[in-house]
Amino acid sequence: PSTTWTLDRVKTEISRGTRISIVYYGVDVVDIGDGCIVKFGTFVRAREAEATEFVAACTSIPVARIHATLYDEATSVTYIVQDRIQGERLDKLLPTLDAEKLQVIEKELQLIFSQLSSLDTHGPMGMVGKPTYFLDFHPFAAEYLGSWKATTTLGFVTWIIDATNTATDVTVFKPLDSNIFDDKKPHVFSHGDLVPENILVHDGHISGIIDWEYAGWYPYFWNPYIALRRPLVDSRWTRMIRNIMVTYNRERQVFSDVYETACLWVGT
Repeated sequence: PSTTWTLDRVKTEISRGTRISIVYYGVDVVDIGDGCIVKFGTFVRAREAEATEFVAACTSIPVARIHATLYDEATSVTYIVQDRIQGERLDKLLPTLDAEKLQVIEKELQLIFSQLSSLDTHGPMGMVGKPTYFLDFHPFAAEYLGSWKATTTLGFVTWIIDATNTATDVTVFKPLDSNIFDDKKPHVFSHGDLVPENILVHDGHISGIIDWEYAGWYPYFWNPYIALRRPLVDSRWTRMIRNIMVTYNRERQVFSDVYETACLWVGT
């Protein structure tokens, strides 16, 4: 595709292309040829492209080249035109990999997390392109809990607790034990959803990290919290993560309890 993109152009390319994925409701991915795809939908955000370009500029982590980001005000749809990265999702490959291949992936993943950590001081707590917000979707959208302006881990967790108590008009949470979290530890830069579904592998090596929409600066335990929050059928991923990083078991468990409880109460 040419370097000049308009809404009419991208819509035409999509109509001629091949749908390769419905990521989830409100997000589609279409292959438009010439090595490019378009990710689009009402839940696609321009900050995903911004975060991808930020990581590309500051690290050697394999990410898609962004060609254009467009927004259709009439339909509230965002379009991101980007390179298609060759590879298969790691979650599909994990059960088939032998010990030697797993070790290669583990070492490359460790390098990726190391490069992410080099960005820890490049921004305040918050999402890339939207520093005063945690997540866009219910129940943590701005209209429910408002923006968060935490600068420390304890401040971040306390914001969720206080906002939930206020939103529900009842005391959902008891006072938090401030000793659970180490407020002296600085925040970290995180992909925000670095799980096997967002890791592409080609010829035995990690070929790309995709879906950077939640990237930003979060509490120090965020990477293991995200990586280990969902049980997987294949335990190899869990072993890799535990080999790669400190997993902060107590902090993860306490925060998980807070977050799940908040979702139940504010989401009702």
